[in-house]
Amino acid sequence: GGDGAAAGGAKIDMDLYSRQIGTLGLETMGKLVQMKVLISGLRGLGVEAAKNLILAGPAAVALHDDELVEIRDLGSNFYFTEADVGQRSRAQASSQQLSELNPYVSVSCVSGPITAEMLAGYSVAVFFGKSQAELIRCNELCRARSPQVGFIAADCFGLCGTAFVDYGDAFSVRDKDGEEPRSAIVAGVTQENPGTVHTHHERRHGFQDGDWVTFREVQGMTQLNDSPPRQIRVTGPYSFTIEDTSGYSAYLREGLVTQVKVPKPITFSSYQRALVQPRPEGGEDLPVPDLAKFGRSEQLHIAVQAVQMYREQNGTLPSVRDAAAAEACVQLAKELNDSRKRDEGALSVDEVDEDVVRKVALFAPCMICPMAAFLGGIVAQEVVKFTGKYTPLHQCLYFDMFELLPGDLSQLPNDWHPLGTRYDDQVAILGKAFQDRVANLKLFMVGAGALGCEYLKTLAMLGACCGPDGKVTVTDMDRIEISNLNRQFLFRQKDVGKPKSLTSAAAAQAMNGDLKVHAMEGRVGADTEDTFDDPFWAGLDCVINALDNVQARLYVDSRCVWFAKPLLESGTLGTKANVQVVLPHKTQSYGDSQDPPEESIPLCTLKHFPHAIEHTIEWSRDLFEQLFVESPREVNTFMEDPAGYLAKIPSEGTGTSQLAKMRCVRRMLEQSSGPFDVCVQFGVLEFQDKFHDSIAQLLHTFPLDHRTSENTLFWSGPKRPPTPISFDPKDDLHLEFVLAAANLYAANLGISANRDKAAIAQMAARVEVPAFQPKEVKFKVDEKDTTQEGCVDDDDRARQCIAEMAELGKKMASAKRMSAAEFEKDDDTNFHVAFVSAAANLRARNYKIPEADFHKVKMTAGKIIPAIATTTAMVTGLVACELLKVVTLSSRKVEDFKNAFVNLALPLWVMSEPLPPLQTKSKEYDPIIMGPVRAKPEGFTSWEKIEINKGDITLKEFVDHLTNEVGIEVMIMSAGNACLYNAYLPAHKKRLNDKVTKLWEDITKQKLSPKKTYLTIEVSASDPDDGVDVQIPTIKFQFR
Repeated sequence: GGDGAAAGGAKIDMDLYSRQIGTLGLETMGKLVQMKVLISGLRGLGVEAAKNLILAGPAAVALHDDELVEIRDLGSNFYFTEADVGQRSRAQASSQQLSELNPYVSVSCVSGPITAEMLAGYSVAVFFGKSQAELIRCNELCRARSPQVGFIAADCFGLCGTAFVDYGDAFSVRDKDGEEPRSAIVAGVTQENPGTVHTHHERRHGFQDGDWVTFREVQGMTQLNDSPPRQIRVTGPYSFTIEDTSGYSAYLREGLVTQVKVPKPITFSSYQRALVQPRPEGGEDLPVPDLAKFGRSEQLHIAVQAVQMYREQNGTLPSVRDAAAAEACVQLAKELNDSRKRDEGALSVDEVDEDVVRKVALFAPCMICPMAAFLGGIVAQEVVKFTGKYTPLHQCLYFDMFELLPGDLSQLPNDWHPLGTRYDDQVAILGKAFQDRVANLKLFMVGAGALGCEYLKTLAMLGACCGPDGKVTVTDMDRIEISNLNRQFLFRQKDVGKPKSLTSAAAAQAMNGDLKVHAMEGRVGADTEDTFDDPFWAGLDCVINALDNVQARLYVDSRCVWFAKPLLESGTLGTKANVQVVLPHKTQSYGDSQDPPEESIPLCTLKHFPHAIEHTIEWSRDLFEQLFVESPREVNTFMEDPAGYLAKIPSEGTGTSQLAKMRCVRRMLEQSSGPFDVCVQFGVLEFQDKFHDSIAQLLHTFPLDHRTSENTLFWSGPKRPPTPISFDPKDDLHLEFVLAAANLYAANLGISANRDKAAIAQMAARVEVPAFQPKEVKFKVDEKDTTQEGCVDDDDRARQCIAEMAELGKKMASAKRMSAAEFEKDDDTNFHVAFVSAAANLRARNYKIPEADFHKVKMTAGKIIPAIATTTAMVTGLVACELLKVVTLSSRKVEDFKNAFVNLALPLWVMSEPLPPLQTKSKEYDPIIMGPVRAKPEGFTSWEKIEINKGDITLKEFVDHLTNEVGIEVMIMSAGNACLYNAYLPAHKKRLNDKVTKLWEDITKQKLSPKKTYLTIEVSASDPDDGVDVQIPTIKFQFR
């Protein structure tokens, strides 16, 4: 399963691309590896798009930009060096490092004017920073070719970004959103016009209006089965309508309905038409990325064209901060809008927003990293969509970061003049004094993976942490793996095995030698608070999370809340991403808004009644743990102390489970010296047990016609009736299971591997399989069932077995220890995923569930989070913009900041103002304590704390202080997990004379670190007057 054969025969490197294939799927990957793309224009935006695209892995990328590198380009193109300035073209200066990103992509440079011949052989051509006339010309060249070449144009005008996609007259989308096809269990179908389908109430069907579905396994109304996909109208969470069913035979029972992705045609307008009317025929209005700026996209559509018209008339874009040129653009915008108003089919606005035009015109030549990264991620994803995966941008996007400017343009900084440095474009917008503040930022970045690499590049480009007092501390405990190279763009093949933090820090410093990075390999958590101590947190300006798990995010968030530090939080999942800005006292913290927990699969579904491939994969992953991890560990535990081990057995589980455990230990000890035949025998007998005997036993207990106490059929709805499978060495899947199981078992026993399929098939054919004998067994049928599972007469056998095992323990005292497996998802040769895949598909065959390919099993069993470079780069652009706002946090309003949710597959952008912090308020009735509760102070948030700064005081002084100053009576007081005082326990009264610090040391049995100057204390309290419960903020008890 190591190499996926793509369409057209190109091999796909499954190790490198596994996380991306988890997002895009193999079919799309097969199309992508054959694409050739031209990228013209290589300032910051061009290099960002090229980097993301090359990581994704098309066949070839050609770079086109004959302009010489300027010093200001170094502020956004991270591959330019000062030695390139005035010496090399932008294409030449970028190509070397871009080509190192992915060995499978051929990167070349082309030069000269764009011609029809030059476009030959390309799937998509992307144009950045071109004039309007040039874009119209290139778009016509792309449309004239057969087949049409996909055309994308994008540009940054300072703080305004724009993108346009034209995939021709007849483009087809295979999969509009990239979501897994949904399926539901049918509960009923009416005979009427239109027919209504009712689905099982186990869960909502999740279909949308206009979806296409197919049916299978319907009994009675068999006309529904195996017919082509049909379109549905959704009428409720458990119902939808189909065609006229009045002439069909009556529905009896069962049936599954599954969503089918049906190709959807999309027609695109030319660039020239879109200038006049950006809404394509049959398309939507312009996207509104930020709901607070309704109508802004239309204003930008006019403003950008006005600036482009100025360029046509004057030969260049307006100069930076050229007020006269900006006024000329305002006039052009008004004239343009007036002429559009007279044109029936054109887009116009009621009144041109002059400020919007000025904000585009004054900074038109500038390119800053946040905008380049944001748009570069979007554009690269649009190129990938040419494969037919996801819905392309249809057709124009406008976006601005105007919050970085003062509300009133007369307040623009005066210190904007170019100094001939890499930061000139940024200084032109934000000013030199602001740039110095950026340079001296003290940041903490947690994580140096995909997000982390992008953030370090961003800091290098912004000049953040590059000043005399600036510094970024970055920590990550991980080492680089091959699958990281597909999106963690600061790493190369030669870095595999090295620490992420040190490697990414060195790579970012190569981009800007002034960057001050302190790279560490420590975990951030309660156990490292001596490393990341109070002075460390207190000295920070802002924290950036680049994490991949909720637990670490919550911990960092709790520290930021405690030390009142801004936190920039982001995450990605495939094409989806989010940004959350956490500002002390102004917004919710990350911990205030938690995602709902993942749904777990009920145990009895896993054990006896699976109805989806996810159920069989999880069952197989559990089987792997049981057979190859827990069993060998059991043997080792037994060997260390046979008598003690056997003494514990009678008190654990049922006789049936005791017996199974001991028989397994005995078998492994007796077979520990081989030969390999015993491992094959183990594989065959496991096969027999799991896919034949246990299924036959289940059917013996619940025959196919079995009815429940309510007289309904037992095997119906989600309970799918299984069929036993008999072992056949000639069946490939059967053999794969035995091959993997035998080799994993051999590894446990310390016997060398055997990968010879033919030899193993012969050994397997010789194994004698005992005939199945049904037993009287009890099963749990659902979560509420209290039945003890197991067989009746196993208790006596278990007692007998314990006696025999004691003898064996003496005899085998000197035998070698077993080696337990450790599930490793990223090595396709270790039989781990191979075993889970074979077992999951065999169990799927038992229950007639469609089988899954190797890669799907690997992603599910390995709990691999799908990830792609485009989403990561895009989201870090948004976070970089927020970081620049944090620099002047004290003078900003909370509405300047933006949380974001993005799904590039749709594509969808939703920017919104961060929510205010959750408040603790008094309640007349609290359902948990079943009575009233008061908040002191009223409406306090998690950002507030009570400080007690009276030195190393006794518990009594502490309690009295709270009574006198806060007006509460302390009931229970704790620090972390240690309960320091409980007023309800008479024995605690004598603690009142002890010092709080001594109590802490006595109860936790730890010494207070000399660095520690305070304790964090939580108190449950009541009102001294009427005994009502009172909630108060956390207490910071400063004892030295």
